[in-house]
Parts: sequence; structure tokens; C-alpha cells
Amino acid sequence: MEPEKKLDTTAAEGYEKHIVPAFMMPLVKGVIAATAPRPGEQVLDIACGTGLVARLVAPLVAPGGAISNLDFDPAMIAVARGLVASPPGVTMSWHCASALSMPFDDRAFDLAFCLNGLQFLPDPLAGLAEMRRVLKPGGRLIVTVLSAVDRCVGHTLVLRGLERRGVDPTPMLKAFVLGDANKLETLAGNAGFKEISVRAMHDRVRFPAAGHFVDALAAGAVATRHALSKLPPEQRAEFSLEMDEAFRPYAVEGGVATPQEQFILTARAG
Repeated sequence: MEPEKKLDTTAAEGYEKHIVPAFMMPLVKGVIAATAPRPGEQVLDIACGTGLVARLVAPLVAPGGAISNLDFDPAMIAVARGLVASPPGVTMSWHCASALSMPFDDRAFDLAFCLNGLQFLPDPLAGLAEMRRVLKPGGRLIVTVLSAVDRCVGHTLVLRGLERRGVDPTPMLKAFVLGDANKLETLAGNAGFKEISVRAMHDRVRFPAAGHFVDALAAGAVATRHALSKLPPEQRAEFSLEMDEAFRPYAVEGGVATPQEQFILTARAG
């Protein structure tokens, strides 16, 4: 029998170290405050990553609540398990499975999150329909997606820099495929949701320097990492200098801060 291959958690650890603090923490805190999870509620986090939602929601659903966390990437689940502690009175479970076929009963949850995950599903409409299936009637859904790429300035600067060097940045664009508020609202309606609302959230992504922004995408953002990996090694130092110059207009005390827009969809299961 061949020895079991050790799970490579490098990318998941990079996501936790670089993407969570700068890109996800402000968003998740705001979304959770707006949805106000209550004691005893059954909560689902779809595309849970390294478990940020679970860390912040668990104290709010105690006592008697439960949080089910689902991600397609076993490395994300492995890292999350090591980071998330369940407080007394809260049941915590982890599931490595597709969001298109979730291992949950119909009408199981009061509240479901899918934060910056829907755009990466091969069929977002089917994913939304599956989310509706597992929500109780009247259950709340909260989805966030990045807006159009030109509304996310840091990503745009990196993308244009790659283009200038003849590197195909197409993998980066996957993160922005749902960056249209009308499209997002239509998808939710077609999936059977009611009381649908989509609003834009404007924020600034802060890093100590342009190089830290690029390094964060290279370490923890799956789609962008693939694009950046195509940059020839001999061009990376020069590319870094180009990024320093491109980010200069967004310099603030202590680093750089680039504007970013996201859409927040809220809805209820019919």
C-alpha cells in the first residue's frame, strides 16, 4: 500500500495570512453585523475558506446554535479546523463537498453565507438553487461578490501590468464574472429567492506597500495566483518596480490603500 500523500495546505495558509486580514475581515464583520445572527440559529457558511465566518458567528448563536462549514478544498477545511474553536453550546461541523450538491437536508438552516465564493462556482444559478433548497422558508441568504474589475483598483493595476508584459491575465477575471448588480439580482430571482436586495459596498484595501498587495494575491488568491505564476522569473523584479510606480497615487500613511467595490446580496428563501 502506498503511503498516504500529505495534504498541501500552502495556498490555504497563504489565504489565511494575506487575504483574510486585508480583503475579508472588514467585509465579514460588516455583513455579520447587518444580519445579526441570533442564539439557537442553524447557520451555513458556503465556500467557508479558513473559517472566518465561523469564528465571528459562533459566539452570536450560543447557546443552542450550530454552524456547518462547507468548502470544496480539503486544504481550506484542514486549516480552518486548526483555527476555529467552538464555544460551549455551539455545534461546529466541517464538510468537504461541492456547493452544487450539498450534503444537507432540505430546509435545514436559518441563515446561509456565501462570501466571495459564488463567482467561482461552475454554475452559479444551480449553486443559488441549492442554497435555497437547504434554507428554511423565510431563511436568510447573504452573498457577496467582487464588482467589475475596473472597480477594484488594485486588481486592475496588477492585471494591466501583466498585460504590458505579454502575460495573459485571463485567470484573474474569474473573480469578477458576477460583477453586475442586475445580473446578480436576476440569478437570485431565477433560483427562487424573494425579498432580494443588492447593494454596493465601497472600501479600501490596505497594504504596507504595492509589493505586499501583489504577494498577497500570489500567495492566497487562487485565480490571480495562476496568472502571476506565468510571469517569467527574470521579469519579477522589474514588475515589482512597475507596481510600486502604479500604486503610487494610492499611497497613504503606512502604505497603500486602493478602492474596491463589492456587491452584497440579501434575500429570503421562498
